[in-house]
Amino acid sequence: MELFGFKMERIHYFLGLFSLVYFFEAIGGMYIVSAITNIEKQFQITSKMSGIMVSANDFGYIPAVIFVSYFGSRGNRARWIGCGTVLIAITYFGIASPNFLFPVVAPQANLTEIQHDIQPASELLTGNASLAALLSYRLFQDRLPKQLIDTLLRMENKTMTPAQMTTMMTTTAPIFTRDNAYFTYSIDPTVMAKIVETGQSVVDGTESLDTFRELLNTFISHRRTNAAQDLQQVRRAAIAPFAICGQLVNNLRQKLQEVRCLESPSNLGPFIVLFGSLFVLGIGRTMPWSLGVPLLDDNIKSKNSPAYFAMISFIRILGPICGFLIGSVCNKFYYTLHPPPGLSPADPTWIGAWWIGFAVIGCVTLLPSTFILFFPNPKLTQEEKDNGKTELNFIDKHKAEDEDQSSMEKFKGFIKQYREVLKTKIYRGSVVGRICDILAFKGYMTFLPKYLENHFGIPQYMVHRYMAMFGVFGFALGTMAGGLFVRKFRLTGKQAALMVLIMSTLNTGIFFSKSFIACESVVSRVGSTKKAESYNFTDTCNMDCGCDGAKLYPVCDEDGQAFFSPCHAGCREAKVNKHNSYDAEFLSCDCASTGIVKKSWCQDDCKFATVVFFGTVLLGAFIAGTGVVPGLLILLRSVPPATRSVSLGLQGFMVSLFGTLPSPFIWGIIIDSTCLVWEYTCSGGRGACSLYDSTEMRTRMHFTYTAIRIVSLFTDLYVYVNATGLKIMDEEEKKEDHEVEDVVRRGSVRLREFKEQ
Repeated sequence: MELFGFKMERIHYFLGLFSLVYFFEAIGGMYIVSAITNIEKQFQITSKMSGIMVSANDFGYIPAVIFVSYFGSRGNRARWIGCGTVLIAITYFGIASPNFLFPVVAPQANLTEIQHDIQPASELLTGNASLAALLSYRLFQDRLPKQLIDTLLRMENKTMTPAQMTTMMTTTAPIFTRDNAYFTYSIDPTVMAKIVETGQSVVDGTESLDTFRELLNTFISHRRTNAAQDLQQVRRAAIAPFAICGQLVNNLRQKLQEVRCLESPSNLGPFIVLFGSLFVLGIGRTMPWSLGVPLLDDNIKSKNSPAYFAMISFIRILGPICGFLIGSVCNKFYYTLHPPPGLSPADPTWIGAWWIGFAVIGCVTLLPSTFILFFPNPKLTQEEKDNGKTELNFIDKHKAEDEDQSSMEKFKGFIKQYREVLKTKIYRGSVVGRICDILAFKGYMTFLPKYLENHFGIPQYMVHRYMAMFGVFGFALGTMAGGLFVRKFRLTGKQAALMVLIMSTLNTGIFFSKSFIACESVVSRVGSTKKAESYNFTDTCNMDCGCDGAKLYPVCDEDGQAFFSPCHAGCREAKVNKHNSYDAEFLSCDCASTGIVKKSWCQDDCKFATVVFFGTVLLGAFIAGTGVVPGLLILLRSVPPATRSVSLGLQGFMVSLFGTLPSPFIWGIIIDSTCLVWEYTCSGGRGACSLYDSTEMRTRMHFTYTAIRIVSLFTDLYVYVNATGLKIMDEEEKKEDHEVEDVVRRGSVRLREFKEQ
């Protein structure tokens, strides 16, 4: 058969297409990990809920794999694989769809009350209002430091001596300067800055109260002509990614949130769409692994199987590397593609454009998957063609002929094969061991980006880059090295089992050591400063700021003291560079020693700890990878050849049911148990977590992982004890030699018959 000039039955075309779809399937499987944190933030989903959502993949995989592995092996496996990967490609579009089905729309609130607060009362416009009346104006109450207002009123009433004034105003708030290179978030900032400066000069005795009163009247008179512009500026401050001190702005922020809740009352819709898409994805991914690996094993010599399985494992691991790298690129874009000023990818509240990756992966998976569907169903098993080219054997060469069997006989054969597989001690031990491994690894890997971001202060896009560079790449190298080692030294089953046991023991020890690699990131410091106060971030200096509901936006003063947000630092003014969102400066901060806080003053003390951690990641991943190929060969060779597809399907069923299915849910509970500050959904339930206890997260994650892996060590020991006599290299070499001799003999007969004609 030809397609666009290609003869689709030739082996190298199939292997190329299979490698591509297998590669893309592996990319998508790990890209999901890079998207979880962003999905949680965008749709306000807890880690426990996201764990259930990720497990939807296995809800689809578990019931499908048993039947696919049995019935798929008795048909054209290439077309089964093609159907599965086409389904996977379509599903990726479904996963991306909640971003479009449930878009974030700018809420339109009734601003009448805010407009009333901005509009000065008629008595303030006469020019004869008292200082007390002028300073009671809402915009002055929000912008001027309370200490300055109290001092000026006492001066007018002559209830304070100059010495007392000097004692009261021990520090001078920084003065705002207008700069067109910066976004501003206050009304009439130039006049307001002059008011603050003059007020301080009055306290110092270098200006009169009359001059100060004239500036107040000037500011108020401007409000009559700039009402629309003032309202726009207040709204701009209310939708900024950070909160500053001011009841007016923060009240509007609350109103906008209430309107948003009315328009989008819950996170149930996005959760259902994502859960359903991942469920279908689980059905699709049953086919490439459970049918593709036995298909390759049918078409290669057993002495070459370690090298081929190492190559396939390398592709399966190279996919996650690319998945993390794609995640790193996508997370540098804001999910709306238009980030608000003041928010950068380095901020903990940044939400990456996770949906782009799924759309791209779906597109590139669809084309090669469609090509695989064109492969014919050959009647011949693998044999040398007269022209010297080899066809693939798409039908399982070990299966018994069952075309004439009744449905009941086929069902009995179905049950019989699974019973035969489960009788094997080595198979049972291997499967239980892999269940423990996946139970530990899947959930840990799902929430590892969250751990790295919160414990080491690494931005999301860098997290996924590091995971690809060190973790997945180290695992890929280990897998290749393990396959070559098995082939070069022609290990017996007993030796391969010992290799798996040793590598698992070393890997468990390395993971246990990670429990003690600690540091204090900026986010960790924000939590630790308020631990004694039950993480209540309200102080006397910010009590009147209206900081309830302010999102996490860490800023620091010049001494390195970290604050939950500029509002909690008591900052009444903000400047954000139009060309560099990380260059954000907040002024007139009542809680900061110097009156200024900046993002750039927040420095993590985690460089050395980060290097050590990723050093253990690289070493542990390499060691873990070396056990993959011998483990896979032990599994395949522990059962009769005719049941290999069934054994892989049953392994996938049990590993998914008892390993990958509960793992994200269990780890989600562990992660949620370390949360210090919750955000809340519109219905009042818990949403995403803003702040975690990084120490508790570190110890609970790594102690739990180590405990589960210790259980798997006993199963590896059980396999080693029972692996005596198991052959993984030369099981079929004699049979293959006979097949070659038979091919030569039949070829000689045909040649003689041709000559006789």
